[in-house]
This record gives sequence, structure tokens and C-alpha cells, in this order.
Amino acid sequence: MKKIIAILVVLISTTTIMMAQSGKSSKEIRQQYFVFGPTVGLSMPYQHVVTNTTALSQLLGGPNVGMQLGGFARGMLPLKKTKIVLYAQLDAAWAMDFYFGGGSSASAGCFNFPLTVGGGYKLSNDTMLRIACGPTLTANVYTSANTAFKDSDNKYQSEVAEMLNRNRWGWMALIGADYKDWTFDLRYMNQFSSEAYNRIADECRFISLGLSVGYKF
Repeated sequence: MKKIIAILVVLISTTTIMMAQSGKSSKEIRQQYFVFGPTVGLSMPYQHVVTNTTALSQLLGGPNVGMQLGGFARGMLPLKKTKIVLYAQLDAAWAMDFYFGGGSSASAGCFNFPLTVGGGYKLSNDTMLRIACGPTLTANVYTSANTAFKDSDNKYQSEVAEMLNRNRWGWMALIGADYKDWTFDLRYMNQFSSEAYNRIADECRFISLGLSVGYKF
């Protein structure tokens, strides 16, 4: 027990001396290797639908809007003697998407878990540009459709709502920037495969472009 205490005292003393010599706070030192925090953003969801129903294509492929709220954790590996930083980031976000078109409306909610790997370039101590990509796991939670189409029976409503469910696996690419404690990301999301549906559509694929802002701790 005494040996363990002695080792801890040495480690704490060494860390304190290094911090004093570097002139950096514990937060600044920790942020060289690990950051985390909340994020909020807007997105433009788009269902790529292969169908002969024009009104359905207008509803799902129109100028739609989505909202995202979540958090992220990023681990970083600065390369010595360069301004390049390698990193991996895991996000967890609740996404709510809204569709309007042809006198109809629909909405869908899900959890997204993107795991991206990429690199950054430090322009200064306060600013870094980033690029990354990786797989995304989606958990569908909620879908709803209120169509004004001629065949708007309950079964048709359910089939339209079903089309809002995303494929479980997809991918995401992003370009981003960090400025002091703020982080900004422009994201592109897509799915690995399309879904086939009977009667109302031959193929459907979820695509989204989003912009998010986060705060780093």
C-alpha cells in the first residue's frame, strides 16, 4: 500500500512540474488528447425515392428540414514536430426530421451513432481544420405520415411512414473546424443500401446534409 501511495505521489508531482514548466493548464493539456461536449444542429433530410407517384416524390424529396441534439467524444493523437492531428470521434445524437410537400406532411425520429476517423491541421493554437469519415449506426424510434394523396387510407399512411425508417447501417463524411472551445461540422450522411417497398415505391434511400455546432470541454 505504501508503494502505491509513493508511486501516486511521484506521478502527481511529475505532472505538476510538467504543467508548471509548460505554462499550460490541466484543461489545455487534456484537450491536446481528449475533448467532449454537447452539439446542436440543423439538417436537410432527403429520401431518394424511385416511384411513379409524383406527390410522394415531392413529399419525401422536397426542401425538408431536420434538427439534431446530442454529444460527442473525440480522442486525438498529435504528431510530433508537425501541425497534423489524427483523431477518432464518436457521436450520439437524437435526430428529428420533418417532411412537407404536396399538401402532406411526415416526420421521423431516430438516434444516430457515427464513428468517424480523420485528421486535422492546426492553423494556430486556437484554430484547427478537420476532415473525417466513418460508419453510422441508426436506431429508428418514431415515424408518422399525414398524406393528402387520393389513396390516403390508413394502410397507405402506414406505408409512407415506413419509408422514413433508415437502414440500420450507413456512413458519414464531414469537414469541420475548431476555434477555441467551439467546434463546427458540415456533415453528409448516406446509407450503404437502398430499401425496396411494395406498391408505393421501388426504392428508397435516406440522404442528409447537416450543419452542427458544439462546445468542447
